Amino acid sequence: MTPHNGDEIPIVPSSSSWKSLVSRSIQAWTSLVRDPGVLHQGILQRFNTLDEFLSDGSGFMFWFFQRREAFLSQKTLAKWSPDRLDDYMLLPAASGFVKRTDCFFISHFWHTKDDPDPDGHFLRLFQQCLGPQTWSYVWVDWTCAPQHPRSPPEELYFLRTLNSMSGIIRNSGFMWFYPPFEPRLWILYEIAEYTLTCEGGMQEVTPDNEQFIGHVQEMVRSGVRATLDRHGYRCTFDRDKQFLMCWLEVIVLMKDLHLHIDDVRNVLDNLTWHPVATIYRNAIDGRLIQLDRYEGTLILGEESHSFTPFPDWRLDAMNTRRSPGVTSETEKAKK
Repeated sequence: MTPHNGDEIPIVPSSSSWKSLVSRSIQAWTSLVRDPGVLHQGILQRFNTLDEFLSDGSGFMFWFFQRREAFLSQKTLAKWSPDRLDDYMLLPAASGFVKRTDCFFISHFWHTKDDPDPDGHFLRLFQQCLGPQTWSYVWVDWTCAPQHPRSPPEELYFLRTLNSMSGIIRNSGFMWFYPPFEPRLWILYEIAEYTLTCEGGMQEVTPDNEQFIGHVQEMVRSGVRATLDRHGYRCTFDRDKQFLMCWLEVIVLMKDLHLHIDDVRNVLDNLTWHPVATIYRNAIDGRLIQLDRYEGTLILGEESHSFTPFPDWRLDAMNTRRSPGVTSETEKAKK
């Protein structure tokens, strides 16, 4: 998005393009879910503008997914932009809407801080691999989440995307192409999320993912922090590292507790579908499970376990709503 400096005019999506996106998305839901109901439809239709949608603090989340034809026809990865709404579909962050039969998550390195794939080399690899397959939507961070510089509404939506993107990884098909190994924490997290929360895990071991998969297994044996320190995993921003530590420790902890994969997914889905809820409670095999994301505790039956508490970005969101500008350190776009 072009920053507003002096006489420059910021891009403002037309009302018709926003309304078209809403209408197109709601119509598509009927092919994804047998009975999509009226709840999410009513929520999405109440937003008159894109900025209203991006600024929403109700707790309901909708993800931008790039449409198949837009992904396959581009020459370089398109940066998220409010003037490109025709390329997208909005899918609710709710059970059943994002499925591997319809959606792919793209895991990739960032090759420069300003553009993950400037010459389109890795995009072409993804297009060649995905082109013959049957699917409808794809999620790429650069394309599907607002990037720097972000307006205040875009920053609010970006934080909500960051908080909920585990649900995209967990419920989509997973596609990757990596250059020679570097200890990138975002990549390790994405592979760990898919490997430890999906039936069968990462079944294809390739030269470009085998070290990451090995380190996921090492985290289960030796712990998250010890593994990250041993191999020098890094993020551009310390705040990203804190956020990823939380997710990794929770996922590995549930693996250590030998929870059934369906129970693991149920716990994590509830964290994703209900991001404003502080405490999750349920029963697993007659035992109470209680997870407090901001206290960093998981209680299963009579046993209590701890993990790195999740960062509470609710205060950040409040400050962003009050602020005329955004200087967030959290930058998913720079792995």
